[in-house]
Amino acid sequence: MQEAAPTSPLQLLFIELRVGLARSAIQAALLLNGGGALALLLFLATILTASGQRSHAVGVLPLKWALALFGLGMFIAGMTFVNAYIAQGAIASGRSGAFGTAMRRLGLGLIVASFLLFLAGVGLAASAI
Repeated sequence: MQEAAPTSPLQLLFIELRVGLARSAIQAALLLNGGGALALLLFLATILTASGQRSHAVGVLPLKWALALFGLGMFIAGMTFVNAYIAQGAIASGRSGAFGTAMRRLGLGLIVASFLLFLAGVGLAASAI
């Protein structure tokens, strides 16, 4: 069995800071995608319940795709929590540092993908109205 290298208080502080920043990024991705989906659903409800004539046409298909992208962004952001749990477990055990590093990089990619899905959803929603 491999012995873990001693960790200084400064290294522990940086690890805690990195974990906190990752948690904040995941929460922001969940909030942005969830907020986008909620706003879009409220907009669709307003369109469907509005009486009278509309001043301009609204593309429903792009709005459906935007809602799907927001939902996928929320799913990916949620999966990032699972990924972080696995990565931290692998790194903390000291047995598989390479696996933990790969999982951490995958987590970064997932959270960036979640933010990009939010941007794509906003773009689709804006093009529909």
